[in-house]
Amino acid sequence: MRYRDAGVDLSRSDAIKDEVIREIRSTWGEGVKPLVGGFAGVMSWPGGGPLLAATMDGVGTKLHLAIQADRVEDAAADLVYHGANDLLVHGARPVAFLDYIAQARLAPEVVLAAVRGLARACREVGAVLLGGETAEMPDTYVPGVVDVAGCMIGCVNEGALLDGSRVRAGAQLLGVAGTGLHTNGYSLARRILGTSGLPLDAPLPGGAGESVGAALLQSHRWYGRALLPLASAGRVRAMAHVTGGGIAGNLVRVLPEGCRAVVRAGSWPRPALFDWLVRTGGVPEDDARTSLNMGVGMLVVTAPGDTDEVSAALRASGETVWTIGAVEAGPRGVEWKGPSA
Repeated sequence: MRYRDAGVDLSRSDAIKDEVIREIRSTWGEGVKPLVGGFAGVMSWPGGGPLLAATMDGVGTKLHLAIQADRVEDAAADLVYHGANDLLVHGARPVAFLDYIAQARLAPEVVLAAVRGLARACREVGAVLLGGETAEMPDTYVPGVVDVAGCMIGCVNEGALLDGSRVRAGAQLLGVAGTGLHTNGYSLARRILGTSGLPLDAPLPGGAGESVGAALLQSHRWYGRALLPLASAGRVRAMAHVTGGGIAGNLVRVLPEGCRAVVRAGSWPRPALFDWLVRTGGVPEDDARTSLNMGVGMLVVTAPGDTDEVSAALRASGETVWTIGAVEAGPRGVEWKGPSA
């Protein structure tokens, strides 16, 4: 089973990407920082001071499982963590969040659960929940589902902005262990779950006793506690948040021209959830690598002399981290080497 079989065809968005970028950039003035492949938009304030960073996303179809499991609050919180991680990639800290919650017919308990989750996560990352929009649109949404999206706003000093320009051949790639699927790949995961016949409360095959539902609904956590101090101290050359597109699709976004990353497959243990999804769904390895994070939540690019120190600092903060590859001179891109993880 491929991602396309689950109804998601990434080539449709790729087909219009260049035209979309042209329209977006037609609005830019001198204050906008042109980040190639950026995880957030970054611009200067008219009056000076720190740079403004902003990013937008949605929870997606993880919410379908969250509704089944009565965990809408947790899934909504994931959106805040997702946005804060996208800012983190550029060295920015979260400041404020704006939300959008919509259903065909509003269910007050579902909306309240979503707002509680957003507020809880905002408190955790140090952002204010500044406001938002609630919409009831019976002709737009399928009954019984909820859509939660939002914009995370942050700031970063210009000298601390991470934009990939400091990446050089010889840099090392660190993989920070993720938790579950983040908020990506759920159309594929839900299709596999449906064909497996397993209920959400069934034990995860190959797991450590957790249920399938608990494994699929693991929190998309914030990595800022461990990584923001390292970024602020200049110990990080670049970072990539592993979301849709997988490791390669997100890592290439922070590589400058002339730099090619080589990822060593098998250099970290693949969590049981990913093993089960790939095996049960018969997902080809190349499709799994572009649809799923494969157990790596954040990628950190370090100078060769900083790798050990950065790894030690991350472990001291409670993170699990592996050296999973390196940057070489060559055409901009990402290459996998070695057997499956």
